[in-house]
Amino acid sequence: MVAEGYRDYMYGFIRNALTEIGPRESCSENEKKLARLLAEEWKASCDGAALERFTCSPTAFLGFLPFAVVLYLAAAVFYWILPPLSLLFAAAGASMLFFEMVRYREFVDFLFPKKEGENVVGTVRPRGEVKRRVVVSAHLDSAYEFNLWYLLKGAAIPVMIAASAGVVLMLGAAAAETAAWFAGTADMPIYRALGAACMALFPLFGLFFFFHTYKPVPGAMDDLSGVSVVAGLARYLQDARKGGSFFPEHTEVVLFGAAAEEAGLRGAKWYVTAHGKEMKKLPTFGLFLDGIYDEKFLTVVSRELFTGAKHDPGLVRTALSAAADRGWRMKKKMVLLGGTDAAAFSREGGIPSTCILCQDISRLVPNYHTRNDTIEHIRPESLSVTLQLVVDIIERIDKEQIE
Repeated sequence: MVAEGYRDYMYGFIRNALTEIGPRESCSENEKKLARLLAEEWKASCDGAALERFTCSPTAFLGFLPFAVVLYLAAAVFYWILPPLSLLFAAAGASMLFFEMVRYREFVDFLFPKKEGENVVGTVRPRGEVKRRVVVSAHLDSAYEFNLWYLLKGAAIPVMIAASAGVVLMLGAAAAETAAWFAGTADMPIYRALGAACMALFPLFGLFFFFHTYKPVPGAMDDLSGVSVVAGLARYLQDARKGGSFFPEHTEVVLFGAAAEEAGLRGAKWYVTAHGKEMKKLPTFGLFLDGIYDEKFLTVVSRELFTGAKHDPGLVRTALSAAADRGWRMKKKMVLLGGTDAAAFSREGGIPSTCILCQDISRLVPNYHTRNDTIEHIRPESLSVTLQLVVDIIERIDKEQIE
């Protein structure tokens, strides 16, 4: 397996980035340092490498949560005093939660300060005429530590589900009580019971006030591991161009380090907006790498529940077939919690895309969005397996062998 020759480089890349750069808050100087490091490295292996600047509001994606908690409390209080106002507060809080955190829309971003982010893009042209394109991407930033996930561990998920159910109940109860208030029947026992249930669930939703810190985690798995594979691909293509290994004949490879993924996919969304027309001039595919730490959890993502993204079935089947040809067991799964940059391409840009993981997404692993996201949890073999799979997929695309 050719990719094994790049395993030490990729693992060393993660170790050096953690030591020399450290945690990388979205749109921070550290995130930019990683982008500039890649841009410098890619000058030797790419036909062109550049930084692309954009602006966004990186703290909006999670920063609205304390306000949503206050709105829930206001809705619960005014439920007993002035139901129409309770409905207004409940609807505002639920809308923020749904559009900003679930659907990854810039719903309240205008209320938060703007910062500049930097994507990094490297282009490797094929030997012959460019007939198609593959964008291979990983995100540069690391997440804020999620207090609830670190402290409650696996119990955080049922707590969050119950808290979210409280938001839905609060909205429904406020709507029912408002209708009853106008009809003059608001004092019925059923409405009092609904109000009491909403008050009882508030402490659970109130935990969202302390959901996260503003201290970014190391981000070894999420997503320096993915970045290292993209960097490894650059090294592979540089060597392969000289002969001996597969090098694309008619497929342009774009290496894309996306900024501000943890801020709601902002860097990838901006890239789609800026380059969407250009990408659609040629058949273009997106391969996104995230959460690479153990090859026994090799996974290709078909859908994302939160973002509503449906990834390209042909690309998913191609990934499964390429893994099977190597004798690797790869699973096809839907991401139930959160989203990936692939959603920005599939949903926003209509670009056939998918995300490749080596992460157990059936549970909340201890090193996900916590201070435990360190290099010790990453198996070097997961990096070489992922790199080889990406090379094999690019080869199939180059030979027009999409399943």
